Amino acid sequence: MQVGVEIGGTFTDLVWLREDGTVTTGKVPSTPGAIHQAVLDAVRSTGVPLAEVAQFAHGSTVATNALLTRRGASTGLLTTAGFRDVIEIGTHDRVGNIYTAFYTKPRVPIPRRLVREVTERMGADGQVLGALDEAAALREVDALLAEGVDSIAVCLLNAYRNPEHEIRLAELIHRRSPGLHVSLSHQVSPEFREYERTVTTSVNAFVGPVVKGYVDRLDAGLREHGYRGALRLMQSNGGMMPAAAAEANAVRMLLSGPAAGVRAAVWFAQRNGVNDIITLDMGGTSTDVAVAPGLQARIVPELVVDDLPIRTTAVDMATVGAGGGSIAAIDKGGFLNVGPASAGAVPGPACYERGGTLPTVTDAQVIAGILRPARFFGGRMALRTDLARDALASLGLPGGVAAAADAVLRMVNSNMAAAVRLVSTARGIDPRDFTLVAYGGGGPVHGAMVADEVGMRRVLVPWSPGIGSAFGLLVADLIVDMVKASVGPLTDASLDAAARATLRTLCDEQAVQLGLAAGTYEVEMGLDLRYAGQGFELTVWLHDADSAGANELRAAFERVHEQRYGYARSTLPVQVVNLRGRLVRRNTLELRTPLPPVVDAQPETATVTLAGRALEMSFLPRAALPPGQRIAGPAVVEEATSTVVVPPGWQCTCQPTGDLLLEKTA
Repeated sequence: MQVGVEIGGTFTDLVWLREDGTVTTGKVPSTPGAIHQAVLDAVRSTGVPLAEVAQFAHGSTVATNALLTRRGASTGLLTTAGFRDVIEIGTHDRVGNIYTAFYTKPRVPIPRRLVREVTERMGADGQVLGALDEAAALREVDALLAEGVDSIAVCLLNAYRNPEHEIRLAELIHRRSPGLHVSLSHQVSPEFREYERTVTTSVNAFVGPVVKGYVDRLDAGLREHGYRGALRLMQSNGGMMPAAAAEANAVRMLLSGPAAGVRAAVWFAQRNGVNDIITLDMGGTSTDVAVAPGLQARIVPELVVDDLPIRTTAVDMATVGAGGGSIAAIDKGGFLNVGPASAGAVPGPACYERGGTLPTVTDAQVIAGILRPARFFGGRMALRTDLARDALASLGLPGGVAAAADAVLRMVNSNMAAAVRLVSTARGIDPRDFTLVAYGGGGPVHGAMVADEVGMRRVLVPWSPGIGSAFGLLVADLIVDMVKASVGPLTDASLDAAARATLRTLCDEQAVQLGLAAGTYEVEMGLDLRYAGQGFELTVWLHDADSAGANELRAAFERVHEQRYGYARSTLPVQVVNLRGRLVRRNTLELRTPLPPVVDAQPETATVTLAGRALEMSFLPRAALPPGQRIAGPAVVEEATSTVVVPPGWQCTCQPTGDLLLEKTA
């Protein structure tokens, strides 16, 4: 048996794979004050026999929250003499809107007084130009320890070429403080670009101890309840990693939950014969959108969190503050804004009756009539319409509470549509050729309306959509990405036998650390390429690395470049920036999502306001739609983990798999 648990901002979701291949689900409110407690609550609520579970897969926002709230470890940074201010100077890019009048530079969570210099110098070719002054380095280590740091990041110039001095520094640190967390740049981000490498290493050191503490508490709690198997964690690239590797690779968990959802969306699309998808994952705090042409989610070498560039592979994703708990407010100019601030799980939307008083998207859904208070969360959590009304009335919008709710919903639809365009049309992809996969608690509510805004005509709603990310934890492969800097012109030797052997050795060494037997995993290879003079590169993965000469590599790069930017330049020289290897152990689990027992239910009718129109909509339980059943909008399909809205001009068909396909008919 296997279990997957994903912690969201509002709810924590569990999927339990039984021995016969069927699955059971659970959903409980998140516990922000003690994050791991929600995992244990979910286990208890579903009666999972932990003593019989072989693997526990987990996705969590603990690393992201630690960075965003600046509640990580007290961290120091050791860097090469003369480079103390790399993280202060940055790149001088204006992140986001360049016209922002009150722009604030993104700052790494390490104060300048905790950044110390060591005397050493490594050349760009890896040759030692100046020896490490160990006595002086120890004095700097002692100074940081005197400041009470719990973690130290080490990022020396050109260490990605030769890590000799970083390794020695780690030995010196552990001589002074054996249990101290140390992050080395050649292990965390072995690439050139000093600012990005320093930021990535510093963030890893900042959140690493927090992640380790969380994982240790969770592991201890699970074992108290009889669990004896392996604990695995979801990474930002959509693959799993062992919990033992979490502390050293904490930055790989920054998009843990959303990446799991994309993996689930691919699985559900594949079983329904859908090839090109855009995912829409609306939870309690935010909405995450990704594109997967040919069911291959795009992977990027860098993500941005809190305006900080983090060099770690991640699913190419756009995130907007459009969740069920997103707060609606009137800005200083008198305009309505929704998000990014969220009411989260505590106090939550006003209608939850947990102390929240600010108007949220969920409150607007209640007032609009989409969510029926007695049916929310399968009837386990009644909503207070009067509290939702009071919260929305505080906006003071003309037209009253109903108009305010409609305005909030239209704005959140617009925000999500903008995110869909960001991952599609902004990437040279026509979204009209794709199917929108809507999941999360709120994705199916807004999926068809968002699709309408961007011209899409098909929306797939997976089985039990509210636990999509937890489901993705069970079907994800084990993936570990490796990178080796190799800056130079593209030639036939760029990925020759020696280069391929280096990548394979890196992956094989990682496999040994993970306890993977030879023959149980695959090694994929690729390169980061760019035209000479370009500031950024594109990653090109190869189906057959053994036969990849310069001409084949250039052709592959130009195909990717033309797709991404709309052009290629055959006369420009191409440069190699990095070699990439990926260790992949395929997930071979056989899962069967159970079809709910069919109930004979007559539709109920109620008035719902959509896009300014009061509509008489039919309400049906999900179990009233057996495979092959079709209903025409306007209609609402209710189930325990989500609510599906079928607008006018759309129809909903239950597929043989039990998933729902919404199609535009008018």
